[in-house]
Amino acid sequence: MSSLKTSRWFQPLRQLAATLLTEHLDPRHAAAAVFWGVFIANVPIYGLQTVAIIGLAALLKLNKPLAVAATFVNNPFLQPFLVVSAFDLGHFILTGRFVRFPFTGHLSDLKPQLGGWLMGSVAWLIGSVVMGVLLGAVGAGAAFLLFRMRSARRTPRRERAKFVNSLFTGSSSFDRGFVRWKLRLDRIFDILSTEELGSGPVVDLGCGYGIALGFAAFRDRERRLIGCDLDARRIAAASKAFGGMNAEVAVGDVRNFEFPQAGLIVIFDVLQYLTGPEQLALLQRCSSALAPGGKLMFRVPDRGPGVLSRLSVAFDRLIFLLTGAQTKPVVLSAEEYRANLEKAGLQVAQRRFRNRLPLAHLLFIAVKP
Repeated sequence: MSSLKTSRWFQPLRQLAATLLTEHLDPRHAAAAVFWGVFIANVPIYGLQTVAIIGLAALLKLNKPLAVAATFVNNPFLQPFLVVSAFDLGHFILTGRFVRFPFTGHLSDLKPQLGGWLMGSVAWLIGSVVMGVLLGAVGAGAAFLLFRMRSARRTPRRERAKFVNSLFTGSSSFDRGFVRWKLRLDRIFDILSTEELGSGPVVDLGCGYGIALGFAAFRDRERRLIGCDLDARRIAAASKAFGGMNAEVAVGDVRNFEFPQAGLIVIFDVLQYLTGPEQLALLQRCSSALAPGGKLMFRVPDRGPGVLSRLSVAFDRLIFLLTGAQTKPVVLSAEEYRANLEKAGLQVAQRRFRNRLPLAHLLFIAVKP
């Protein structure tokens, strides 16, 4: 009960932190946040700098953590150099000459050269403002380039992953964590993000949490999503996550689960739980259900030569043992899968890829002409 109460308190705080850290991080706003942070750091309003930059960031709709972080340019290590440079720059602006700072350690020795404390204070204020503008401009330029490069590197997979993670915001911490790490470790989602996923209904046989369904719905939030899995807990989490979308997920066996004509059918890490004839029968049924131009994607463990393939076999057997499966994994040869799909009139491509765990997989992509 206490952990549940803690979760209820922690979740809003986590959402607030996520919002603060990610809002207004496009290159233009990020550059503005850094500029004003560095500028405020140089202005001699010590004790009020943090309050001032938070208020300014809120007023200008800038990223507050980034703006506050930029004020740290005025730290105990750099502050002496910033103050001396501000004095010198301000004095040059007012008099046309720089100050020769003595190294006696007494501020009174500066008085004659600064023309009195009032003159020195004015020079410091002017110099601080100009220094803030100059350093802020340099920092803003660097931030703009950095965040522009960051935006360019934002791959379609990252955008889709962010969307899928957002669907599970209201789920339990375990479910959110599983989805997040699945997206990070499984390279099948890299492939899905670069594949043309077509249009029309999407069917995921053995959908688990429905992550692949979320990827397929990224461009079209109204797309019909259909999935089944034997794990009732994961189906419950998927139902909650996709509650506001056109999704139908249910507990069911892929061998007799009914689904309509579809533009995309995916089967990941399921076929090896079926016998050979059951696998081929399911693939034939999927081939018949594809709409013209539709695509069937499925993967099985790679049974080819190599250490990673052997590791994948061992990992699969371990999963079967831990889940209480009464049989061993069944994986047909690539030729059998290809012949079955081509017999159904599909155009077949296959590729080997390695996951980040690392595990070796064989992916089939079959298209109905």
